[in-house]
Amino acid sequence: MILLVDLGNTRMKLAALVEGRAEFLAQFTHAAPDFEQQLSRWLAQQRAPSRVWLASVADRVTGERVEAMFSQAGIEVSRVRTQASALGLRTAYTRHEQLGVDRWLALLALQGSAATPCLTVSVGSALTCDGLSADGRHLGGLIAPTPEAMRQALWARAPGLSQLRGEVHELAISTEDGIESGCVLAAVALIARSRTTLQQRLNQDVGLVLTGGGAAALQAYLGEHSHRPNLVLEGLARWVQSQCTEADA
Repeated sequence: MILLVDLGNTRMKLAALVEGRAEFLAQFTHAAPDFEQQLSRWLAQQRAPSRVWLASVADRVTGERVEAMFSQAGIEVSRVRTQASALGLRTAYTRHEQLGVDRWLALLALQGSAATPCLTVSVGSALTCDGLSADGRHLGGLIAPTPEAMRQALWARAPGLSQLRGEVHELAISTEDGIESGCVLAAVALIARSRTTLQQRLNQDVGLVLTGGGAAALQAYLGEHSHRPNLVLEGLARWVQSQCTEADA
């Protein structure tokens, strides 16, 4: 079994590579005090992977710790890095290594598919928006706080504010609803503006694809879109399949 690992800032998601596709298996919160025990128990219950392909945006210490756990189990680990150009996808960043590997893999999953042209939006530790043309050009993107990060920032700067979770309204009439509405609708407005900008640049309609653990909270306010929670793993599967094919050639 080839194991695909998406190591984010909060969670680690695992999938098996099955006929070129990512088959989701499990996820763990790597900040949990028993994270290593959870992963070790899970691995003991699985067919031993022949190789792990790891895509990480976690901090260096966490990435090295996870890589060491697999290596100590006798499993070969290959790190995936952002490429300037690969499989028809061309990265817009002047310094391609600055584009997070998670964003790059999400774009790789969509490149050349029926989902393009599109704006892909990830709602995780940060909110990111990336434009992708139908011919595989990454058109750049934005990075912003998620609604959760906005709430936390408000509460940290103004401890007297209510920390109760409110409801979303276009015009709120309570503090908790005002905070919830402002944070959620600010994210929605950024996504809408990014999509409009992309449509104007391409002079055509573009799709909207959501991913990330916080995406579900925005879905009701975004109109027509698709939700692909494992988009990074999908892109990782595509990349790994291409590398395996090259190695076999």
